[in-house]
Amino acid sequence: MAEIKLFVCCHQPAQVPAHPLLAPIQVGAALADTRFSAFLHDDVGDNISEKNRNYCELTAEYWAWKNVDIDYYGFFHYRRYLYPDLSARRPYRIEREPSIPLLNKLGYQGFSELIQQYDLIVPKGENMYLPVREHYADAPFHHQKDLELIEKIVRQRHPDMIPALERYLSDTICYFGNIFIMKRQIFHDYCTWLFSLLEEFDWWADLSGYSPQERRVDGYLAERLLGVYLTAEQDGLRFLELPRVHFEPSVALWSKKKLLSAALPPGTRRRAMIKSMRKL
Repeated sequence: MAEIKLFVCCHQPAQVPAHPLLAPIQVGAALADTRFSAFLHDDVGDNISEKNRNYCELTAEYWAWKNVDIDYYGFFHYRRYLYPDLSARRPYRIEREPSIPLLNKLGYQGFSELIQQYDLIVPKGENMYLPVREHYADAPFHHQKDLELIEKIVRQRHPDMIPALERYLSDTICYFGNIFIMKRQIFHDYCTWLFSLLEEFDWWADLSGYSPQERRVDGYLAERLLGVYLTAEQDGLRFLELPRVHFEPSVALWSKKKLLSAALPPGTRRRAMIKSMRKL
Protein backbone atom coordinates (compact mmCIF):
# COMPACT_ATOMS: atom_id res chain seq x y z
CA MET A 1 0.00 0.00 0.00
CA ALA A 2 1.31 3.45 -0.90
CA GLU A 3 2.66 5.61 1.91
CA ILE A 4 0.99 9.03 1.83
CA LYS A 5 1.59 12.02 4.09
CA LEU A 6 -0.33 15.28 3.87
CA PHE A 7 1.80 17.72 5.84
CA VAL A 8 -0.27 20.41 7.56
CA CYS A 9 1.94 23.50 7.84
CA CYS A 10 1.53 25.44 11.09
CA HIS A 11 3.38 28.56 12.20
CA GLN A 12 1.23 28.77 15.34
CA PRO A 13 -0.47 26.13 17.51
CA ALA A 14 -3.41 24.69 15.59
CA GLN A 15 -5.93 21.90 15.82
CA VAL A 16 -5.02 19.12 13.39
CA PRO A 17 -7.25 16.03 13.49
CA ALA A 18 -5.54 12.72 14.32
CA HIS A 19 -6.16 11.34 10.84
CA PRO A 20 -3.70 8.78 9.41
CA LEU A 21 -3.11 10.91 6.29
CA LEU A 22 -2.37 14.16 8.15
CA ALA A 23 1.05 15.07 9.57
CA PRO A 24 1.21 18.44 11.37
CA ILE A 25 4.55 20.21 10.99
CA GLN A 26 5.78 23.37 12.67
CA VAL A 27 7.25 25.70 10.05
CA GLY A 28 9.90 28.25 10.99
CA ALA A 29 10.75 26.13 14.02
CA ALA A 30 14.33 27.47 14.00
CA LEU A 31 12.97 30.98 14.56
CA ALA A 32 10.26 30.13 17.09
CA ASP A 33 10.34 30.64 20.86
CA THR A 34 8.03 27.66 21.42
CA ARG A 35 8.37 24.15 20.06
CA PHE A 36 4.99 22.52 19.31
CA SER A 37 4.68 19.12 20.96
CA ALA A 38 3.48 16.14 18.90
CA PHE A 39 4.37 18.03 15.69
CA LEU A 40 7.08 17.45 13.14
CA HIS A 41 9.59 20.32 12.95
CA ASP A 42 11.18 21.81 9.86
CA ASP A 43 14.54 22.53 11.54
CA VAL A 44 15.62 18.88 11.87
CA GLY A 45 18.16 17.41 9.45
CA ASP A 46 18.80 19.16 6.12
CA ASN A 47 16.60 22.25 6.30
CA ILE A 48 16.00 25.93 5.49
CA SER A 49 13.81 26.63 8.53
CA GLU A 50 15.56 29.94 9.18
CA LYS A 51 14.26 31.21 5.81
CA ASN A 52 10.62 30.80 6.85
CA ARG A 53 9.91 34.55 6.97
CA ASN A 54 10.56 34.64 3.22
CA TYR A 55 9.64 31.09 2.24
CA CYS A 56 6.52 30.54 4.39
CA GLU A 57 5.24 26.93 4.01
CA LEU A 58 8.02 26.16 1.52
CA THR A 59 10.34 25.39 4.45
CA ALA A 60 8.15 22.33 5.12
CA GLU A 61 8.33 21.33 1.45
CA TYR A 62 12.12 21.56 1.52
CA TRP A 63 12.31 19.58 4.77
CA ALA A 64 10.12 16.78 3.41
CA TRP A 65 12.06 16.73 0.13
CA LYS A 66 15.38 16.28 1.93
CA ASN A 67 14.36 14.14 4.90
CA VAL A 68 11.28 12.02 4.12
CA ASP A 69 11.02 9.07 1.72
CA ILE A 70 7.38 8.23 0.94
CA ASP A 71 5.21 7.58 -2.11
CA TYR A 72 3.05 10.73 -2.06
CA TYR A 73 3.77 14.13 -0.54
CA GLY A 74 1.00 16.60 0.19
CA PHE A 75 1.07 20.08 1.70
CA PHE A 76 -1.83 21.87 3.35
CA HIS A 77 -2.12 25.07 5.36
CA TYR A 78 -3.48 24.70 8.90
CA ARG A 79 -6.56 26.64 7.79
CA ARG A 80 -6.82 25.27 4.25
CA TYR A 81 -7.09 21.61 3.22
CA LEU A 82 -7.97 19.90 -0.04
CA TYR A 83 -10.95 17.57 0.04
CA PRO A 84 -12.10 14.91 -2.48
CA ASP A 85 -15.26 16.31 -4.05
CA LEU A 86 -15.12 15.79 -7.81
CA SER A 87 -18.45 17.55 -8.34
CA ALA A 88 -17.66 20.79 -6.47
CA ARG A 89 -18.45 23.89 -8.52
CA ARG A 90 -16.68 26.46 -6.34
CA PRO A 91 -12.95 26.57 -5.50
CA TYR A 92 -13.56 26.38 -1.75
CA ARG A 93 -16.07 26.12 1.07
CA ILE A 94 -15.90 27.54 4.60
CA GLU A 95 -16.16 25.51 7.82
CA ARG A 96 -15.46 26.25 11.48
CA GLU A 97 -12.74 23.82 12.58
CA PRO A 98 -11.13 20.64 11.25
CA SER A 99 -12.28 17.43 12.93
CA ILE A 100 -12.53 13.73 12.13
CA PRO A 101 -16.34 13.90 11.71
CA LEU A 102 -15.97 16.82 9.29
CA LEU A 103 -13.21 15.08 7.31
CA ASN A 104 -15.39 11.98 7.06
CA LYS A 105 -18.25 14.16 5.85
CA LEU A 106 -15.91 15.62 3.21
CA GLY A 107 -14.97 12.17 1.92
CA TYR A 108 -11.62 11.46 3.55
CA GLN A 109 -12.42 7.75 3.97
CA GLY A 110 -11.68 7.24 0.27
CA PHE A 111 -9.09 9.99 -0.18
CA SER A 112 -6.08 7.66 -0.16
CA GLU A 113 -7.47 5.60 -3.03
CA LEU A 114 -8.21 8.74 -5.06
CA ILE A 115 -4.72 10.15 -4.49
CA GLN A 116 -3.10 7.01 -5.88
CA GLN A 117 -4.90 7.44 -9.20
CA TYR A 118 -3.00 10.67 -9.97
CA ASP A 119 0.53 12.02 -10.28
CA LEU A 120 -0.39 15.53 -9.15
CA ILE A 121 -3.38 17.05 -7.37
CA VAL A 122 -3.74 20.82 -7.04
CA PRO A 123 -6.44 23.18 -5.74
CA LYS A 124 -9.27 23.98 -8.09
CA GLY A 125 -8.01 26.94 -10.10
CA GLU A 126 -9.58 30.31 -9.34
CA ASN A 127 -10.47 32.54 -12.26
CA MET A 128 -9.38 36.04 -11.24
CA TYR A 129 -10.57 37.54 -14.57
CA LEU A 130 -7.19 39.22 -14.81
CA PRO A 131 -3.97 37.77 -16.26
CA VAL A 132 -1.83 36.12 -13.59
CA ARG A 133 0.97 38.58 -14.28
CA GLU A 134 -1.34 41.58 -13.70
CA HIS A 135 -3.02 39.96 -10.71
CA TYR A 136 0.37 39.51 -9.03
CA ALA A 137 1.30 43.15 -9.57
CA ASP A 138 -2.09 44.25 -8.19
CA ALA A 139 -2.09 42.01 -5.09
CA PRO A 140 -1.36 43.48 -1.63
CA PHE A 141 2.27 43.11 -0.48
CA HIS A 142 3.38 41.87 -3.93
CA HIS A 143 5.86 43.72 -6.15
CA GLN A 144 5.91 43.45 -9.92
CA LYS A 145 9.71 43.66 -10.01
CA ASP A 146 9.98 40.38 -8.09
CA LEU A 147 7.83 38.53 -10.60
CA GLU A 148 9.82 40.09 -13.44
CA LEU A 149 13.05 38.86 -11.83
CA ILE A 150 11.83 35.27 -11.43
CA GLU A 151 10.53 35.37 -15.02
CA LYS A 152 14.00 36.39 -16.19
CA ILE A 153 15.59 33.57 -14.21
CA VAL A 154 13.19 30.96 -15.63
CA ARG A 155 13.83 32.21 -19.17
CA GLN A 156 17.60 32.00 -18.72
CA ARG A 157 17.75 28.64 -16.93
CA HIS A 158 14.87 26.82 -18.61
CA PRO A 159 14.31 28.19 -22.14
CA ASP A 160 12.24 25.09 -22.92
CA MET A 161 9.67 26.33 -20.37
CA ILE A 162 9.24 29.81 -21.87
CA PRO A 163 6.03 28.84 -23.75
CA ALA A 164 4.50 27.46 -20.53
CA LEU A 165 5.66 30.53 -18.59
CA GLU A 166 4.02 32.89 -21.07
CA ARG A 167 0.88 30.79 -21.37
CA TYR A 168 0.33 30.58 -17.62
CA LEU A 169 1.16 34.19 -16.75
CA SER A 170 -1.12 35.39 -19.56
CA ASP A 171 -3.98 33.18 -18.36
CA THR A 172 -6.44 34.18 -15.61
CA ILE A 173 -6.42 30.98 -13.52
CA CYS A 174 -4.49 31.03 -10.22
CA TYR A 175 -3.53 28.15 -7.91
CA PHE A 176 -3.23 29.62 -4.43
CA GLY A 177 -1.67 28.51 -1.18
CA ASN A 178 1.27 26.30 -2.22
CA ILE A 179 -1.17 23.44 -1.65
CA PHE A 180 -0.77 20.22 -3.61
CA ILE A 181 -0.29 16.44 -3.51
CA MET A 182 2.45 14.90 -5.68
CA LYS A 183 3.76 11.45 -6.44
CA ARG A 184 7.33 10.97 -5.24
CA GLN A 185 9.15 11.35 -8.57
CA ILE A 186 7.12 14.43 -9.52
CA PHE A 187 7.64 16.02 -6.10
CA HIS A 188 11.42 15.56 -6.23
CA ASP A 189 11.56 16.94 -9.78
CA TYR A 190 9.42 19.93 -8.80
CA CYS A 191 11.49 20.72 -5.70
CA THR A 192 14.77 20.50 -7.61
CA TRP A 193 13.36 22.97 -10.14
CA LEU A 194 11.62 25.29 -7.66
CA PHE A 195 14.32 25.71 -5.03
CA SER A 196 17.08 26.27 -7.57
CA LEU A 197 15.03 29.13 -9.04
CA LEU A 198 14.30 30.66 -5.64
CA GLU A 199 17.94 30.34 -4.58
CA GLU A 200 18.99 32.45 -7.56
CA PHE A 201 16.13 34.87 -6.94
CA ASP A 202 17.38 35.36 -3.37
CA TRP A 203 20.84 36.14 -4.71
CA TRP A 204 19.65 38.96 -6.99
CA ALA A 205 16.55 40.30 -5.23
CA ASP A 206 16.54 43.59 -3.34
CA LEU A 207 14.09 43.37 -0.44
CA SER A 208 15.32 46.45 1.39
CA GLY A 209 12.45 48.38 2.93
CA TYR A 210 10.04 45.43 2.66
CA SER A 211 7.51 44.90 5.43
CA PRO A 212 7.16 41.45 7.09
CA GLN A 213 4.23 40.71 4.75
CA GLU A 214 6.21 41.79 1.68
CA ARG A 215 9.17 39.63 2.73
CA ARG A 216 7.06 36.51 2.15
CA VAL A 217 7.96 36.98 -1.51
CA ASP A 218 9.43 33.51 -2.10
CA GLY A 219 6.14 31.99 -0.98
CA TYR A 220 4.16 34.35 -3.23
CA LEU A 221 6.34 33.53 -6.23
CA ALA A 222 6.10 29.78 -5.60
CA GLU A 223 2.31 29.97 -5.92
CA ARG A 224 2.77 31.22 -9.49
CA LEU A 225 5.66 28.89 -10.26
CA LEU A 226 3.46 25.92 -9.39
CA GLY A 227 1.11 27.07 -12.14
CA VAL A 228 4.02 27.36 -14.57
CA TYR A 229 5.25 23.86 -13.69
CA LEU A 230 1.77 22.39 -14.07
CA THR A 231 1.32 24.11 -17.45
CA ALA A 232 4.68 22.80 -18.67
CA GLU A 233 4.24 19.22 -17.47
CA GLN A 234 0.50 18.58 -17.56
CA ASP A 235 0.45 16.74 -20.90
CA GLY A 236 2.57 13.98 -19.41
CA LEU A 237 0.86 13.83 -16.01
CA ARG A 238 -2.33 12.43 -14.58
CA PHE A 239 -3.49 15.49 -12.67
CA LEU A 240 -6.63 16.52 -10.84
CA GLU A 241 -8.04 19.74 -9.38
CA LEU A 242 -9.87 19.51 -6.05
CA PRO A 243 -11.66 22.14 -3.94
CA ARG A 244 -10.29 23.53 -0.70
CA VAL A 245 -11.98 23.77 2.65
CA HIS A 246 -11.12 26.94 4.59
CA PHE A 247 -11.37 26.89 8.38
CA GLU A 248 -12.42 29.89 10.47
CA PRO A 249 -12.75 29.09 14.20
CA SER A 250 -14.04 32.57 15.12
CA VAL A 251 -17.84 32.46 15.03
CA ALA A 252 -18.05 36.12 14.03
CA LEU A 253 -15.54 35.80 11.18
CA TRP A 254 -16.99 32.46 10.07
CA SER A 255 -20.45 34.02 9.82
CA LYS A 256 -19.09 37.04 7.94
CA LYS A 257 -17.20 34.87 5.45
CA LYS A 258 -20.18 32.57 4.93
CA LEU A 259 -22.38 35.58 4.15
CA LEU A 260 -19.74 37.05 1.84
CA SER A 261 -19.38 33.75 -0.02
CA ALA A 262 -23.15 33.50 -0.42
CA ALA A 263 -23.39 37.04 -1.79
CA LEU A 264 -20.17 36.88 -3.84
CA PRO A 265 -19.40 33.21 -4.59
CA PRO A 266 -15.68 32.36 -4.91
CA GLY A 267 -14.55 32.03 -8.51
CA THR A 268 -17.15 34.42 -9.92
CA ARG A 269 -16.37 37.49 -12.01
CA ARG A 270 -18.32 39.70 -9.63
CA ARG A 271 -16.25 38.64 -6.61
CA ALA A 272 -12.99 39.08 -8.52
CA MET A 273 -13.99 42.60 -9.56
CA ILE A 274 -15.01 43.58 -6.02
CA LYS A 275 -11.78 42.17 -4.57
CA SER A 276 -9.76 44.09 -7.14
CA MET A 277 -11.50 47.33 -6.21
CA ARG A 278 -11.67 46.87 -2.43
CA LYS A 279 -8.89 44.34 -1.68
CA LEU A 280 -11.35 42.14 0.26
